Amino acid sequence: MAPPIGPQFEARRCLLDPGRFIALEAVSPLLGGLTKWAKGLETWINNARINSCETATALVSSAAEATGYDSQRACAKLAVTMGVEADVDAAMRRCASDSSSILASARSNSDPNIANQAPFVGNLTWKALKTVDTLDDQAREVVMSILGTTIYHPPESNRDPDSIGPSITTVAQLLYGQSDAGGGNINVQLLKCNNYTECDVVTRGDSVHEPLVKKVEVLMRTISDSIRTRAAIPNNSTAVGFVNSTSLPVWRMLSVGNTIPGSGLADTMIGNYKEVIAADYAFTFLSQFSNLGLAALQKRFRLTKDQRETALELRGDVQRFLNRLQQEQSNMYKKVASVSTVAGDLERLERNLRSNMSAHVLDMLGYAHRGVQ
Repeated sequence: MAPPIGPQFEARRCLLDPGRFIALEAVSPLLGGLTKWAKGLETWINNARINSCETATALVSSAAEATGYDSQRACAKLAVTMGVEADVDAAMRRCASDSSSILASARSNSDPNIANQAPFVGNLTWKALKTVDTLDDQAREVVMSILGTTIYHPPESNRDPDSIGPSITTVAQLLYGQSDAGGGNINVQLLKCNNYTECDVVTRGDSVHEPLVKKVEVLMRTISDSIRTRAAIPNNSTAVGFVNSTSLPVWRMLSVGNTIPGSGLADTMIGNYKEVIAADYAFTFLSQFSNLGLAALQKRFRLTKDQRETALELRGDVQRFLNRLQQEQSNMYKKVASVSTVAGDLERLERNLRSNMSAHVLDMLGYAHRGVQ
């Protein structure tokens, strides 16, 4: 009578199948032919009560990824795409001895469709931030300082990734800095780039920096002055980007504040709301990074499993900082009653202003036509 074909026999049959050993040997000579390794694996599969053949097949795939087989396939595909080799077989042979130069050539290729197929190399956070075009490079450095980053080196350098932790760890440090530097500036420890194109070398150091609250105040005063003098603001300016990046009615607030020349209303509003708006602005651009930048990074570049996991960890770090920032913003709102008070103040001011203006002035400001629009 033939022996029963149980899980142990099935596991051994699948793992000892010549085709799978050939596949294992193709991945790495260290894996093929190790019967002791297979025996231990057989026991693990049996205890886990899972399909042995599926597991053995999956292990070949996982081993391939772990030993760089995937990058070899990527190299071969790029070699054919760039015309270095005529077919995949020749490309695989070429990549076995010369993958570093082929991948380097692909990464520097002017065609983004080719460059982005190469395994990801570079500053993970920075590459993600570069996809968010509403941020300038100084703001990107601030975000990187909040989150930290990981820098991946080319395979030929034989270097482990450099993990760099954040230098800004609290909301207060983001909004007000770590110490006073005088002249309205603050000392803050930032992660600084060696260049703003690749940012492949990052240094940590103290620098005199304009605090976010002051930056927001300066932008609000710039907008206020433009409204007061009726000067045009370019569509691609930082001021317009700032207005579009906040959920609060900044433009309307400053328009109402400048309705009566010399009243000081605009200055009062800027003083009352600059901290709330700064927190809102920070929340918005960090949200953009989390939702747009990291998502674009994973779609645009060829990330390994470890790199994808690092990107997910970054997204989690962003969300945790956003939660703290939201709490700080909530505390600031309480200082000025609530966010609805902003709109209420504006409505009340507009009513008071309209009641004291002539019909001619109201018509010039556009109030007379609001009822028919």
